[in-house]
Amino acid sequence: MNFISLAFILFLLGACLAYFVLPKAARTGGLLICSYLFYLYDPSNATFLPVLLSATLITFGTGLLLERLQKPLWRRLCLAFSAVSCMGVLAFYKYFSFLGESLSELVSLFGGNLHVPAFSLAVPLGISYFTFAALGYVIDVYRGAPAEHNLFDYALFVSFFPCMMTGPICRAGRMLPQFRAEHAFDYNRVTGGMFRILWGFFKKLVLADTIGGMVSTVYSNLHYADYTGPVLLIASLLFSYQLYCDFSACTDIAIGIGAIFGIDVMENFRRPLASTSFIELWRRWHISLTSWFRDYLYIPLGGNRKGKLRQYLNQIIVFLVSGLWHGASLAYLVWGLLNGLYLCVGKATQTLRRRAEVYNPLYRFAPIRKCIQICITYLLFTSCIVFFAVGAYSGGVLTEALYVYSHLFTGWDLLAAVPSTLVTLGFDRNATLVLLFGFILVEGLECFQMPIQSLIRKIPLPLRWPLYYALVLLIVFFGAFGQSSFIYQQY
Repeated sequence: MNFISLAFILFLLGACLAYFVLPKAARTGGLLICSYLFYLYDPSNATFLPVLLSATLITFGTGLLLERLQKPLWRRLCLAFSAVSCMGVLAFYKYFSFLGESLSELVSLFGGNLHVPAFSLAVPLGISYFTFAALGYVIDVYRGAPAEHNLFDYALFVSFFPCMMTGPICRAGRMLPQFRAEHAFDYNRVTGGMFRILWGFFKKLVLADTIGGMVSTVYSNLHYADYTGPVLLIASLLFSYQLYCDFSACTDIAIGIGAIFGIDVMENFRRPLASTSFIELWRRWHISLTSWFRDYLYIPLGGNRKGKLRQYLNQIIVFLVSGLWHGASLAYLVWGLLNGLYLCVGKATQTLRRRAEVYNPLYRFAPIRKCIQICITYLLFTSCIVFFAVGAYSGGVLTEALYVYSHLFTGWDLLAAVPSTLVTLGFDRNATLVLLFGFILVEGLECFQMPIQSLIRKIPLPLRWPLYYALVLLIVFFGAFGQSSFIYQQY
């Protein structure tokens, strides 16, 4: 079920009504039923219900066993069984055909020809998210956290519908106590959650989808003659912001839904594209996933405890795995590798760059220094995002990303033709003005680095209500309900 649809709005209204009407003892069960109804709304998901149930039951049972087992060997075997079960199912559905396709693609890059029969599987909804949430719970119990003894509470944690499609990847220690707590109806909390949902709708329908129309046209037909270097560069730069608006919008909606039910869903973004370094960007982008990899992969690999070289190797391994998590293609692997290399270079040169800043006359003015650093970070991020865009729009074919890079410096002598090309892609005067207004509004409000539902309460009523009306009108005029899905929904 798409968040941006009338069906979902009606579903959410029904779920909220049922939640606050039901007695406290039945609310967890009510939310669990709603979560499974959400999962089964698309009939094609019915065949994947055993995957969700098995992940829930195996990890729940593993947690109970780990709490009782004392011998380290048996505990390790128990953890290994759970990890293999979760990751094995994830690998089967997402990466079954990856090896053969990747081998064919690598051979073609060097002029060869290798044909591997295509064989792809439909991927269960949210499998990348609920398997990571469930596996994280098992690892926490293995490390000493108390196991959950209520199967229904645990099943709700694994399948909580606001976080099912695109996260954030929840932690059991944060969510389970909230499911058990009593949440009386609170007007300010509910209206704050509703505004957070409205904010997500605005970022998705007005900003992300408007930009996405242009980006998808370019990246779905990269070899079109009119798409010269300037157009490819503009499309790539815009995709970075589209991806942020698209993904953070889905998180906004999930956080807003959670707030309505009285459940605090973690923030997943903290204005990452305003970061002044690549290191800072990855502390503020997709926080639930980066923190998951930090706690369950980077630190177990040794983290930064075994010297600089080992630290950099661990960092690259984490980003390679992150690339694979996003998609089974070489384009995503290269995306992960580039991000890992940039991060390692940033850490290795951090001290040297700070010393060199003293000799840069432009850096003597803090606003100019910050602006330059943000621009450099954004460009570095976009240089990686080309591979991500190819994965999202061009089937993850690595040669398409290389085509973009090889043509970025072509056509700069034809700059006069770029405006007309952009107009044909949908960037007319009205669309440009709406995007400019939306950009200023999003960056202006989110720069306060506080939850938007809390910030809106600080705006005086004479300004707050016109803002509500402006967002609704922009959504009505520019939104296409039920016609677009979130980019991260496919991961």
